Amino acid sequence: MLLSVLLLMAGTDDNPDLEMLRRARDGDKEAFGELFRKYEKRVFRVARRMCASDDEAWDITQDAFLRAMQAMDRFDTKYRFFTWMYRIVSNLAINHSQKRNRRREVHFEEEYAADGLQTVDDQSGDLAMRDQLAAAVEKAVEHLSPGLRAVFVLRVDQELSYSEIAESLGIAIGTVMSRLSRARQRIREELGNLLGEWE
Repeated sequence: MLLSVLLLMAGTDDNPDLEMLRRARDGDKEAFGELFRKYEKRVFRVARRMCASDDEAWDITQDAFLRAMQAMDRFDTKYRFFTWMYRIVSNLAINHSQKRNRRREVHFEEEYAADGLQTVDDQSGDLAMRDQLAAAVEKAVEHLSPGLRAVFVLRVDQELSYSEIAESLGIAIGTVMSRLSRARQRIREELGNLLGEWE
């Protein structure tokens, strides 16, 4: 209830896309194209952080925009377009991830092992260590369950507020906070194990 009131208070005065959204909702494909160009990279980043490859992320991004275009006539312009898109892309990425995990559960570790961590070069130790840490964080995020990963990506990568994440994923703010806390804890645990191996 409070979230709905807050979203209504944000309302139309605070929505920079309002005119484009109205035109797109009325069937103006050019206006929807403008929305696509404006949000394509941000939506792709969410998909990419939740998928194993660029190809999968582009497929999900395109599917998300296609679904949005097909449902545009039902879009309520009192809400922001990006929260709606993030809900669509997050749901698609979660579904895709769950299907992929069911199909390839046995090969899950091999898939990531094929990428490998960069070899540490004695002459560029700091850079190599940073690269390894970045790869380890990425791997830890990929190992999160789809629900935890969605919340983590929207908060850390896309810097959405708790209320925006709740709206995007259709969950309570308390659930967002709980999932984010669990995601951070699991990433810390996985990184701790890796850091212990490096010592």
